[in-house]
Amino acid sequence: MDLSLQKIKLFFKEKKKIFSPFFVWFNKLGLISRGGKAQYSHLQADKNLVYSLAHSKIPRQNQLKHIARFLNPKEKLFLKIAILALLLSIGYLVYNFYEQHLIQIPKVGGTYIEGVVGYPQTINPLYSTSRDVDADLARLIYSSLFNYDETGRLLPDLAESWRIENDNKDYIITLKNNVQWHGGGVLNADDVIFTFNLIKLPEYRSPLRATLEGVEISRVDDLTVKITLKEAYADFFSLLTFGIMPKSAWESISSDAVTLSELNLKPIGTGPYMWDSLIKNKGGELKEYNLLANPDYYGAKPYIKEVIFKFFPNYNELLRALNANSVEGASYVPDDLQNDLLAKHSLAIHNLLLPQINAIFFNTANNKLLADLKLRQALAYAIDYDFLISNVLNGEVKRANGPILATDFIYNPNELQHNFDRSKAEQLLAEANYELVEINDQILAGVDFNDQQKSIINYASSTKIEAKGLWRVIKTGTAYQPIVIKLSVPDNGRFDVAESIKKDWELLGIHVEIVKISSSSLNSELIVNHNFEAFLYGQVVGLDPDVISFWHSSKISGQGLNLSSFNNSEVDTLLSEARQAADNFDLRFEKYKKFQEIISTNVPAIFLYTPSYTYVQTKRVRGFNGSAINNPSDRLAGISNWYLKTSKHLGW
Repeated sequence: MDLSLQKIKLFFKEKKKIFSPFFVWFNKLGLISRGGKAQYSHLQADKNLVYSLAHSKIPRQNQLKHIARFLNPKEKLFLKIAILALLLSIGYLVYNFYEQHLIQIPKVGGTYIEGVVGYPQTINPLYSTSRDVDADLARLIYSSLFNYDETGRLLPDLAESWRIENDNKDYIITLKNNVQWHGGGVLNADDVIFTFNLIKLPEYRSPLRATLEGVEISRVDDLTVKITLKEAYADFFSLLTFGIMPKSAWESISSDAVTLSELNLKPIGTGPYMWDSLIKNKGGELKEYNLLANPDYYGAKPYIKEVIFKFFPNYNELLRALNANSVEGASYVPDDLQNDLLAKHSLAIHNLLLPQINAIFFNTANNKLLADLKLRQALAYAIDYDFLISNVLNGEVKRANGPILATDFIYNPNELQHNFDRSKAEQLLAEANYELVEINDQILAGVDFNDQQKSIINYASSTKIEAKGLWRVIKTGTAYQPIVIKLSVPDNGRFDVAESIKKDWELLGIHVEIVKISSSSLNSELIVNHNFEAFLYGQVVGLDPDVISFWHSSKISGQGLNLSSFNNSEVDTLLSEARQAADNFDLRFEKYKKFQEIISTNVPAIFLYTPSYTYVQTKRVRGFNGSAINNPSDRLAGISNWYLKTSKHLGW
């Protein structure tokens, strides 16, 4: 800025005062050099004159293009940096606002593919509870009076309202209005009554029949039914979670033909999804089952338009498909296969609380030695539970100490529970006259055997197993009998758990033969006919402590789930009275406390652990909020909230 005062005056005069605001403006911003400021201070009066001649104190657009003429190189650099900082600041503020206010909302559309082990047979509420695959599909296709949500809470589904009368024995339930069947028509009270009666009729052989024993249903009006119980049941609504079938579609089908009907694979329901198509291979084997979102669904309509189930023969094949991105969800991943999951960063692994107790159930009718209480107690004390849970099950389960879940409000851990104590087990066996015999090479090389040794060698020879080792024998009559237990395990069960228990028992000299049971024969052979000696199995007991279905003597035969055939009149009374004490917590607690003590004392089963249910999806699937399930199919409870596609909106 080396212009003299005279030149400044001439400049502004010639340029008609167009640049006068710049001098003032840059002086206020501190952009004028020291020399310029010094000279400017001497010309204060002239500056005021020039300033007074300006029409505007802010430069106009045609003035801005001349800024460079007033700045030296250092000032130009400073200005550029200031402008860059300003632009960056504005950019950051815009980006930050965008990030904080941009909302991704679910968008309708997309196809979700889930892999499951097994194949559907009867997607029919009468029978679907017996097979996980059938139950999965039935859960999406059919609606129930009540059902569990994704957190394990029991909520109304088709039931709009209800009232309870006659000392908790009469339930008057009103249905939602205008619930549409997939094939057309409206669901009404007649459909509910029809489904109830099919379940109760013995010729239909429904596994649910026992749950409705003594329950009567009648019509009040088109949308209202009355259900009457013989005796009060605190958790009765939990029995009403089966799907309601359309009377018009099923009433012409006889009991002999019901399992052969095409409706078992092409069902009609009122649920969030409806049957669309199925795909079979050349051999007629079902490979895929396709569902479409129900546009007339009475509840929250699903975002995902299509759901495809792909079927696999075993969990190894399912995991390979998941790792290869052929499916977006795996219905279940066993604990021992979780290390086979690849690219875990792209997967959402949901460990859902499962109200299940895994135990070893004894059948004393098929192995008379197991009728000895001291033998059963010794078997319970011989198991190293800490090793089993920490090393075999990787600490992903919780110890079960009895027939009621440890998380239940009625659970009572008592001093009678069986913790690992091998010396106690050996003491019990000695007290019961079970002798410990060692067979070594020297004995096997001999020709003369005592009675105990001879019984062992003969048994080993007949079963083609190695005789060498420790054996427990007991004298029955005039002969000695080696203690051998057949431990049955479903083919989709935990063989690693069975092997661990086998090692623990064989340290006592009790030999174990692990018997693999196919899933297809599980229900008929083991659960109905009790064709086992010891059975490693997980029973889903539910979140309510009512366990009549598992321990009451009336549940021993038929489709009952009293696997140990436990028959105790005091337990029958306790469970029945606890069931009726719906509104009396203290009374229920006392009844269940005594029940747990009796079970612990009698050891009809050895309770091992409560597992979690591992459900895996790719992270492309969003909206899953499940935390607890009553049955594996409950993982699908919140499917209407799942989504694959999103749209973006700015929110304020």
